Amino acid sequence: MTTLAHTQLSTRLITRRILFLVATVATWIATAVHAHHVGDIVPVRNGAVIETHEYTTTGGTQARRIFLGNFADTGVDHFTSNPGYDSAAGNFATGTRLGINALAGLKQWNGSEFVPATGLRMNIRYLTLQFDIRASAINGFDLQVQSNGGFHKHMNMTVAADTAALPTTGAYLIEIELYSTGSTAARSEPFWIVFNDGLASADFDPAYEWAQANLIPAPCFGDLDGSGEVDSGDVSLCLLDAGPCQGCATDLDGSGEVDSGDVSLVLLSSGPCQ
Repeated sequence: MTTLAHTQLSTRLITRRILFLVATVATWIATAVHAHHVGDIVPVRNGAVIETHEYTTTGGTQARRIFLGNFADTGVDHFTSNPGYDSAAGNFATGTRLGINALAGLKQWNGSEFVPATGLRMNIRYLTLQFDIRASAINGFDLQVQSNGGFHKHMNMTVAADTAALPTTGAYLIEIELYSTGSTAARSEPFWIVFNDGLASADFDPAYEWAQANLIPAPCFGDLDGSGEVDSGDVSLCLLDAGPCQGCATDLDGSGEVDSGDVSLVLLSSGPCQ
């Protein structure tokens, strides 16, 4: 075989390998972009309200208002980009933006409750946009919704001290809301992220359990889906459980059966929870 033939063969082999690598990387990127991360915050537009859900290990979602974050989960101390925000296509109007505000100052676990985190701040950043959560509420920034109406962003979050020494261990809490821009603006109910910065499970778990027990108001009568309002969604839940249903939350009159009586109670309670 001539030198020219050898060169052409080598070129073809190299080209094929490059194309294979490009295809492999493209496939990996596509998979990574569309993969759902367990624990991510899932914003769902429901009329004038944004509901917050969470991806589960089975690939579905469930309503949730308290989320978990772990600093150093990417190997960088006092830093995390989780949980992210991952909303399916069609949830938001193309051309609108989804934003984040802090509704209260940064709080720190003192062993029995969350108290103001004096001298500490949490920085939330996405590319060149950023804000610090310190002692009080602060407006954040908004980001473009995807062309398909979905939204998938992971923001960088860092906890730091105002002095030179960084905090070493602790549990931190932020209270935030999401908002949507556009002709019909929408906001979420307040939700919270509890962060673990180096605590052992035995020390962190009480902080997370306290947040679950003390932050979310008890649902009002008839608010079966926990949306903060008794509406058609609650009627739908009753209809789905129609029939004998001992111990069901939708059996509002305790008759052991979900029927027209329970639907009537939902309708009588309709409206925002007080």
